[in-house]
Amino acid sequence: MWVGTDSHARDGHVTFATAIVIYKVGNGATYFYYVTHERRSYDMYSRLIKEAEFSLNTAEFIENHLNLIKPEIHLDIGLNGRSKEVFSVITGYVKGLGYNYKIKPESFAATNVAHLYTK
Repeated sequence: MWVGTDSHARDGHVTFATAIVIYKVGNGATYFYYVTHERRSYDMYSRLIKEAEFSLNTAEFIENHLNLIKPEIHLDIGLNGRSKEVFSVITGYVKGLGYNYKIKPESFAATNVAHLYTK
């Protein structure tokens, strides 16, 4: 199970989409998602932290309230591009809460699935 969040900023609003992807061997995958809109501007650093926060809150809910396995967190960051500036902060945050993570290009729950619902 994987959880990832992506966002898109436009005209003083930010759309956050969080995806929960469940893979069942031999049967493929299914996903669920939810979208949140905020009337607020974020700098890139704060928006990426907020994406991680949404994913971690969702993962915690899955684990603690639904009694399901601990999901892996898919982060919309990488070692190239502008997100490399916040890489160690966000990965440390996720690791500190006890979750495994994937980054670009392997973080498909964020970069492919959640991304579909941000525009």
